[in-house]
Amino acid sequence: MQRLAEKKRKYIREMIIEAAEGLFSQHGYHNTQIMDIVKSVGMSAGTFYNYFRDKRDLFAQITRQNFSNFRTRIKEVRKPVNIWVRSDRIAKLNETFSAYFDYIDMHQQQFLILLRGSFGVDEELDDSVWNYYSDIAEDLAEDIRNWLDIGVIAGVNPHTLAYSVVGMAMHLGHSYLMEKKFTREQAIQTLTTLSNIIFESYLTEAGRKALDGETKAVAGGLYR
Repeated sequence: MQRLAEKKRKYIREMIIEAAEGLFSQHGYHNTQIMDIVKSVGMSAGTFYNYFRDKRDLFAQITRQNFSNFRTRIKEVRKPVNIWVRSDRIAKLNETFSAYFDYIDMHQQQFLILLRGSFGVDEELDDSVWNYYSDIAEDLAEDIRNWLDIGVIAGVNPHTLAYSVVGMAMHLGHSYLMEKKFTREQAIQTLTTLSNIIFESYLTEAGRKALDGETKAVAGGLYR
């Protein structure tokens, strides 16, 4: 009986979240009221307050969960990678940005909430959302520091590079959904190419030797 009650509670909570995501994305945070949410799922306002303190609490939980899922997925995709080998780098970049656009395509409403929906709710929540973006950039900055330590690249601040890549991806994701001036494939290819060009501009002598050796091996294979 207790397990059945837990399943029912989880189901109702997910119904509220799903309805709220759609309404927040369509109408914005301030133009969506609790009564709009409960009406869309056919429940009373009293039931809503059994699951969330208020609209802000609901929005904060949606935002936190979405960012957590997104961050975990990107971290899983990025590892492992042989950073010394260009073909591996490009393949991993392509896989990472493909996963990013898979997330956008499957969760368009969520992504718009993550990208722009929270700003203006209140200062504390705005800071929380910015911290989520920063966490994603910090994950990449940690990878860049590791690449600096092993000597494949040099002369770059991990944070400036990480925030630049994250900024490019976020902006293209927003333009892809809202302006539709390019396809997801074009966006993925552009992000992959630009990220690799930037990375290779910081290669050390050892990194360039590895690249040259790979290039010669490919060329040798072509002319056999």
